[in-house]
Amino acid sequence: MVQYFGRACRTCRRRGRGCDRRLPFCQTCEKKGLTCEGYPIRWSGIASRGKFANKDAPILSPSVGSTFRAETKRRTSRPQSESVPDTLQGVSQPGEELEASYGGGVLLDEDSIASFVPSDDLTDIWLNPNAGFQFVEIPSCESRVEDSLLSPSFQYGLNNLPVPDEVKFFLRYYITDVAPKLCVDNLCTDNPYTQYILPLAIEVRSLLYACAALAVCQYTIRYPGLLAGNEFWKFKGKAMKRLQEDLYSESRAKHPATLATVMMLCLCEICHGGYSDFEAHFRGSKRLTELRGPDRTPNGFVEQYLAWLDIMAAASHPRLPIFDISDISLPSTGQTKELSQWSFDVFPCPLDQFECIFQIISLYKSQPDPANPSPEILSQVASIKATILTRPIHSERGMPWLHLTEAYRFGITLYLLRLFCCTPDEDEIGWLVSSVIYHAKNTPPASGWSDQLLWPLFHAGLEVRDSRRQAWLSEKMGCMRISGGFGNVDSALGILRRVWSENEPINYLKLMAGNGTGSMLLI
Repeated sequence: MVQYFGRACRTCRRRGRGCDRRLPFCQTCEKKGLTCEGYPIRWSGIASRGKFANKDAPILSPSVGSTFRAETKRRTSRPQSESVPDTLQGVSQPGEELEASYGGGVLLDEDSIASFVPSDDLTDIWLNPNAGFQFVEIPSCESRVEDSLLSPSFQYGLNNLPVPDEVKFFLRYYITDVAPKLCVDNLCTDNPYTQYILPLAIEVRSLLYACAALAVCQYTIRYPGLLAGNEFWKFKGKAMKRLQEDLYSESRAKHPATLATVMMLCLCEICHGGYSDFEAHFRGSKRLTELRGPDRTPNGFVEQYLAWLDIMAAASHPRLPIFDISDISLPSTGQTKELSQWSFDVFPCPLDQFECIFQIISLYKSQPDPANPSPEILSQVASIKATILTRPIHSERGMPWLHLTEAYRFGITLYLLRLFCCTPDEDEIGWLVSSVIYHAKNTPPASGWSDQLLWPLFHAGLEVRDSRRQAWLSEKMGCMRISGGFGNVDSALGILRRVWSENEPINYLKLMAGNGTGSMLLI
């Protein structure tokens, strides 16, 4: 659907020519080979008073001569310590903030962005078959990003990169604190969140603001009271707004940064509390993956991680997964990786255990009456349980990996028995719970290995009735929250405390529902 603006563009107004007012750029200018300077809008809200009364909001024209395209939002009021090359400086009054998408665009006032509610708009774009892919050709970012190395521009420091001032502190925090925490081994040098996601984010504003929103959220959780939470909503709103713009251009929708933005927004939802309508994100990312065809991110990392998140979210939700086990295949051969081989060290669950989780979900949701599993279903449950418990131990990466994967082994078994309402054997349940806790105690504290234990610890906690173990779990999860900086740890602990206090039979899927706020993701 073609959209139009209310007034003529700046170029046509200056030339005294008729403007067709088409968004995002006027076709009259394009046919003449001219650069459309965008559409003037009026300041709104508080910004419309004082010196901005009756004035147009400034619009940034795309600049040239930069390693990265200057399709970015910029500020020209900078601390004296920050030097910026002349080729990267915009033209504006001090303190005025310029907004532009890949090829330029109109400025949105801060009040509109801060009050922007992203979830509903994104759901409409993802789930409405007539939205999102009504393509309008928009100039897209063409510069390539090296798959395995940071851009050479990083040697000049963040102060010289074409990124808005408002995100620079959080971008530093993302590099030094957030990205390492997203890997199982925090000291891992092959980190896709710095080597792949970060260079893309410098190029593409939607991904940049998604990374900044994640950094703000994690920073706020780890250091409560030091930062206003509205920064998270502002950055997330900007990321969502630009993502919507990206979806109206086929070339931009196919850009790997668009898919990566959805992944980072999923991480924002998990970090913020874990409850969200993840189905909208996963349906949209599935469509983007299909649109991209055989093109994959390095080693299929983003596609793998989205499939992982979707299947793990479906584990606590009545819906079927949107992705399946084939979506983690190698891009080059199409063959599923064996054993614990993933693209990068960001998955706490080995692939053989992940396949068991997928089998459990598929089996449970294939039943006509999940509340009353048939003898045939229970026979398959017993077979899956035997498979989980007899798989080889994963010791190839040392003791921390062994303890983490063993905690997952017994956590998956507890999940299986809980989901299918199997007649409990108190001795077996006690053994499984003790095994999860034993291996959790033997993971290095305040490390990636320990921070990744939420899923198995939660399922062990559902079976704990001993007050001493409940206190230990509360303390352990509190440490995980501060160390990892993810708010879904608090949400999971809140569910456990409700279960411990009520001491009533548990309907697992109802327990995980967010009372209208979406489903819980315990990653």
